[in-house]
Amino acid sequence: MSDAVYILEGTVDNFDRLVVENSKRGLVIVDFWAPWVGPSLKQREIFVDLAKHYQGRFLLVSINTDEQKPLAERFGVRSLPSFKLFHQGEMVAEFHGVQPEADYSRIIDEYVQRQPNPISREAIAAWQAGDPEKALQLLAEAVVADPENLALPALMSKILMRQQRTRDAHALLSSLPEQAREAVEVRNLLAHLDVIVTAEDADPPTTLVQRLQADPKDADTLYQLAAIRLVGDDLEAALKLLLEVAHSYPGYRNGIARKAMRAVLDQLDAGDELVAHFRRELYRLDY
Repeated sequence: MSDAVYILEGTVDNFDRLVVENSKRGLVIVDFWAPWVGPSLKQREIFVDLAKHYQGRFLLVSINTDEQKPLAERFGVRSLPSFKLFHQGEMVAEFHGVQPEADYSRIIDEYVQRQPNPISREAIAAWQAGDPEKALQLLAEAVVADPENLALPALMSKILMRQQRTRDAHALLSSLPEQAREAVEVRNLLAHLDVIVTAEDADPPTTLVQRLQADPKDADTLYQLAAIRLVGDDLEAALKLLLEVAHSYPGYRNGIARKAMRAVLDQLDAGDELVAHFRRELYRLDY
C-alpha cells in the first residue's frame, strides 16, 4: 500500500499486534474497504493522504474485506466503506459510509494527542513548584480561551486528584458536554473518578452484600460493591460485578460499568490472563 511505516495492511494474523497493541501508544484507524466498492477506494485515498500529512501521529491499518473476511465478521462490517478508531487497546468510535471530506481531519483531531501548549507547561511547572492553586488558575483561564482542548480540564482534574479533591475533579469533568465526556482524554479519567466517589458514598460492604442476597440484580448495589472492591484492589471480584452490570443493564448510568471496566483494564498488563479474559468478555458485549 505504501512504504510509510504508519500505513500498513492488516490481516487476521497481524491484527491484534498492529491494531490492539499499537493503539495502546496512540490512535489507530482501521479502514475496511474492497476493490470493487468505488466509495471505499475514495475513502482509502483520503486516509492515505491524511496519514502522510499527519506524519505518524496516527497509524492507518487497511483491511481488504475480500481477503480478510474473518476480520469483517469479527467487527460486524456489513457495509462499505467503514472505519473504526482504536485507542488504548479498545475500539472507541466507528463510522459507516463516506463522510464529508472535512470531517475526516476533525474526527482524527478528536483522538490525536495534542502537544502540550505553553499554559499546560506553565501549570505543570507551578504544580511541581508547590503552587497548585496557581496551576489551577492558569488552566481555568486557558479552558475559557480554548474550550475545545480537552487536555486542559483533564490536567486540572489530575491536579485536583493529587490534592485529594476527588469530588471537585469528578464535578469538573462531569460538567463537560456529553461529547466531551466521551472523548479519549476524559472518558477513562472520569470513570476512574466515578468509581472513587461511588465507593466513598456507598453503604458498608456487608450491607451491600445483604442487599444483593435479597435482589441479586440490583444495578445500584452491584455497581457500589464493584466500586468498593476496586478501591480495595480486589480486581477480579470488582470486574465480575462490573461485567454483570454491563451485561444486564448496558444503559445503566450511560454505560458506566463498561467504561469503568475499560478504564481498569487499560491500566493492567495486557498479557495477564485475567485482563485477557475480561477483554474478551467486553468484546462479546460490543459485538
